[in-house]
Amino acid sequence: MQQAQVHYNDAGTPVSDLFGDIYFSDIGGLDETDYVFLHKNQLPERWFTHPRAFFHIAETGFGTGLNFLLTWLRFRQYKTQAKSCQRLYFSSFEKYPFSKADLIKALAAWPQLAELTVLLAESYPLALPGPHRMTFDGSSVVLDLWLGDVNELLPQVPEQNKVDAWFLDGFAPSKNPDMWQQNLFNQMFRLSHSGTTASTFTCAGFVRRGLNDAGFSAKKTKGHGQKREMLIASAENAAELNVHLPSDVTIVGAGVAGINAAFALRQKGVKVQLLCADAEAGLGASHNRQGAVYPNLHATYDLMSSLSCQSFLYARQFYALWLEKLAVSADWCGVLTLACNDNLVKRQHKIKQQPFALSGLFSAVTQEQACEIAGLPLPYDGLFFPTAGWLCPQEYCQQLAQWLGSQGVHISYNTQVHEITQHEQHCMLETSAGTLQATTVVLATGAALNSLNHQESFPLRQIRGQVSHLQSQTMAPLKTVVCHQGYITPAHQQLHCVGATFDRSSGHNQVLADDDQQNLDLVNKTLNRPDWFVDVQLMSAKAGLRATVPDHMPVLGQQNQLWRFGALGARGLTWAPLLAEILACALTKEPLPLTIQQLDSVDIQRYLRLKA
Repeated sequence: MQQAQVHYNDAGTPVSDLFGDIYFSDIGGLDETDYVFLHKNQLPERWFTHPRAFFHIAETGFGTGLNFLLTWLRFRQYKTQAKSCQRLYFSSFEKYPFSKADLIKALAAWPQLAELTVLLAESYPLALPGPHRMTFDGSSVVLDLWLGDVNELLPQVPEQNKVDAWFLDGFAPSKNPDMWQQNLFNQMFRLSHSGTTASTFTCAGFVRRGLNDAGFSAKKTKGHGQKREMLIASAENAAELNVHLPSDVTIVGAGVAGINAAFALRQKGVKVQLLCADAEAGLGASHNRQGAVYPNLHATYDLMSSLSCQSFLYARQFYALWLEKLAVSADWCGVLTLACNDNLVKRQHKIKQQPFALSGLFSAVTQEQACEIAGLPLPYDGLFFPTAGWLCPQEYCQQLAQWLGSQGVHISYNTQVHEITQHEQHCMLETSAGTLQATTVVLATGAALNSLNHQESFPLRQIRGQVSHLQSQTMAPLKTVVCHQGYITPAHQQLHCVGATFDRSSGHNQVLADDDQQNLDLVNKTLNRPDWFVDVQLMSAKAGLRATVPDHMPVLGQQNQLWRFGALGARGLTWAPLLAEILACALTKEPLPLTIQQLDSVDIQRYLRLKA
């Protein structure tokens, strides 16, 4: 992404170097936003009578975020009076995003927005292409910032993301003709319904004609201040919304996937029941002491890399908000990935040449810098992810399960599901606790994701992994997670996690002495028998079955009333929060923060279509 280059005029207003246009009015910029975009879309009045639990605004040009912040402020004020509309979604498209420093500087002109500016700046994403979801005010306000060209991104917005009000913003048509195209107006109408409205500061004739040609009814109205006219539009000729929401959802599995799914659905007001085969949550593959949270990068910014980065950024925001509340052990100490063989040297070299290397997601470090970051001697160069780190997945699952119980989620432990039968409007579950009925079922059973409904199976692979827990005085200075061909964590409760084995042939989770030796041997072989590893003592170990599929992407998809969510491999902590949010939005018909292409890349139908 190319970030915005700005200077400030004599009035202190930011001006685009590229377009030669101001980002907001020199005089009364906040009043102009209030009049042009809120008042002319009948906001906040429409929120009081809105028929759905959420209201979706889409904007063409995020700029400084002024329109979003004022809308957020008005929604806060509305929420103190009424709660018929529970959530505000604000989707904004920006080709040249501000840097965080410029964003803060530009918004300093509005002290009444100071609190919201701080919150926005804390969650403001790195300049990586694609959609980035940020949540505020207990998830009642959701910002989806789509970075890239709006005319390229809008065709990739899912049909589900119907918009209630459009803020047709951006630099003036004469300054930025590339944005104001018929394709833009056509895509706006595609994502509209019969109650959608739109407004824009311009009254250019080709904009009015373009909106009308797309299907809107556009007309001139009085402009703000000294501006004589502006445009408003409605989409009464678009299709009406027909939304059928699930009355309840039953989730099978209480590992990282299932627990996150339950959380995301509960946050959207869905009645949730959770079935767990074990005596506690997080006893399957989610039982590790420490799990690393960092993105998986390919040599180019492909689908896997983009989705992994977006998942990582969302997960970091999510964990920053919730881990302290849940009292879960975690440390955002960074993750250092070493170029410890020829393939990794080549991959990291290619990664460093890509434009996304300038985003701030990671830094390329020399061997000397790697040693300083780690606090221990290391023999290789690498990439350092400064905002990554580790958390305790089992503790996380159990603490979140306890919180969910306090929020009305019914959790049934020691409940094994034997069979699921799908009917036209519901599912019947035969369990060890009896027969249950559910409107919608989500299977989040990890390596057992194919154990039910074999006729609809897909190529799920079970990969056994064992992690060794070591005590060491000489390894104590380790300050960051180190990934070589395995990984080593800083000490937690005086134990380091070292692992993990990768065994496709064993379908059990028994701890094996040979696997502990394999973990020790891998460190010594890869890192040239480091002195700081000589005094390690094996204290314990854990083994589990990770689930993957051939393309190494997660699986999230629907078959009638049955959904399956899993194949997260060794990166469940990174994938799960965003994918659980996707699942919850898909079920409640709320805006999805992924492109159509990204959604297709994780949809289970990609395998079922091949099978058919």
